[in-house]
Amino acid sequence: MGGKRDLLSKPVPQSSKDITLDDGKAYTAVTEGLATVLFPKITVKKDKAGNDVEVKGEVFYNPIQQFNRDLSVLTIKTFGDMFLEEKKEKKEQKLANKAKGKETKGKETKDGGPAKKTITAPTYTPTPPKFTILDALSATGLRALRYALEIPAATAITANDLEPSAVASITANIVHNSKNPATHPDTLEPSAAMSKISYEVIDLDPFGTASPFIDAAVQAVSDGGLLAVTCTDAGVWASAGYSEKCFSLYGGTPVKGEWCHEAGVRLILNSIAMAAARYGYWMEPLLSLSIDFYARVFVRIRKGPEMVKRLASNSMVVYNCDSGCGSWVVQKLGRSKEEKNKSGTGTFMKFGLARAPTTDSNCAECGFPMHLGGPMYAGPLHSTAFIKRLLVSLPSAPPSIYGTLPRITGMLQTALQESTPALAASPFFFATTRLAKTLHCIAPPLAAFRGALKGLGYEVSRSHCKPTSIKTNAPWNVIWEVMRRWVEKKPVKIEAFGDKHAAYKILRLGRVEGDEGTEEEKKLKELEVVFDEKLGADEDKASGLVRYQVNPTAHWGPMAKAKKEDMSKRVMEDGEGEEVEGKRVRRSEANA
Repeated sequence: MGGKRDLLSKPVPQSSKDITLDDGKAYTAVTEGLATVLFPKITVKKDKAGNDVEVKGEVFYNPIQQFNRDLSVLTIKTFGDMFLEEKKEKKEQKLANKAKGKETKGKETKDGGPAKKTITAPTYTPTPPKFTILDALSATGLRALRYALEIPAATAITANDLEPSAVASITANIVHNSKNPATHPDTLEPSAAMSKISYEVIDLDPFGTASPFIDAAVQAVSDGGLLAVTCTDAGVWASAGYSEKCFSLYGGTPVKGEWCHEAGVRLILNSIAMAAARYGYWMEPLLSLSIDFYARVFVRIRKGPEMVKRLASNSMVVYNCDSGCGSWVVQKLGRSKEEKNKSGTGTFMKFGLARAPTTDSNCAECGFPMHLGGPMYAGPLHSTAFIKRLLVSLPSAPPSIYGTLPRITGMLQTALQESTPALAASPFFFATTRLAKTLHCIAPPLAAFRGALKGLGYEVSRSHCKPTSIKTNAPWNVIWEVMRRWVEKKPVKIEAFGDKHAAYKILRLGRVEGDEGTEEEKKLKELEVVFDEKLGADEDKASGLVRYQVNPTAHWGPMAKAKKEDMSKRVMEDGEGEEVEGKRVRRSEANA
């Protein structure tokens, strides 16, 4: 079973061959999807003296990112169909209303009143609706070319890059790919490219953070359009090591714990929502994923003052017991409540200040200090309706073009499970291994733990972020009660715990005989906890869905950032080092 899983998780190897064009130049041609990009076998660079020197060309192509590109094409294709359907319905409704309102006077009726006649709506020749896409940081143009060749609804694609060498590469690749007139290159700073015209889709896929381009993007995307954002700096938004850097880029601090990647996705979403709100727009997440070493989010940007007012109540900070038991408590930044109007015929949203704090400075479960994270987005990560529509479209996608379909299907199915209303309102997840580590006990089987929570009436699913995760709407006092029942089945050596250990308070050690605890503890003891593995088993396990990436190659991960054409910036000459995922390193480092 493990071998099968590894095979399905790996990207399909791309077609790569050496070709010589009519101009006599030799290239390495790499094909992904329906697009082919060319990489020169020989390039000319400047040495330290400023002289032109011919060097061996580099192939800056990372097959691991095929999953990102496959997912992006399929997501934008589905969004395009949905977006154009909405535009068509609005246009037809507008014409119908216009025709209905046009009345002319006719002959008088028998009672002397004027007769009214409705004029039929004028006929018109439908024109192809506008659906333009901007690939703001295009590099070789592979992503833009795939959009042009694989998304039928696209009317024009702009492949933009600031580097002249990248634009030259994009231009050559456009010519090589059937001379597709829908794609054209541009050489501007990304924010400048987005200030020219509006687009229905803007894709930001930089090396590192996308934060410098968010403000321009939310202004350039059309009302109801799609903003696709990639951030590869997971070391910033999913690590406590650079909290000051995270705050400066995303307007919030990260958290420490197994769920740090979901918190990081929420930090990115909050930065987009804040930027959009400044201009009277609000953000609707369609699909928000933590994938491998990066985050990829697809959000709609809509005009709507009423929804903008909900930003504070859809933002939160989180108190995190990262040094103790790992539990957390969220704090919304604003309060919103639906109330009836004075006539009683309708409702309106009333906004106010949130009560605070929602917890003490020390953890209620173990007594350890709480640390603050955020502000971050508090709403649903995904749109259930959109994911269902996307999943319906996948069977018709050719596996020969979309080589990562098995993993896309598995990740979308997991995202669909965690987007149910009960779980969408319950951010973050936990790992049973982390709970067991706190209590120094054997970790309960995932199916058994899920079955126990389901038996108590709570919703349970996985998180797309982590294989051993449990996402639930159960409160932490119930989760720890379930763990206490597990410890009763699998006893631990309680004499090893001092009174300063997190488990000491959680297991209620050191209490005098006859102390029955608080009223809340008495109620928890009355719960009937059954570790039912059958109830907690994955319903889709037999289908063989591939939910999580298995590292397909050695030194797997992001490639090095593309270098500018300057020989002086090369790390070392050929023969002095070894190639490791696009980086030149010394042999001593490569063997470390």
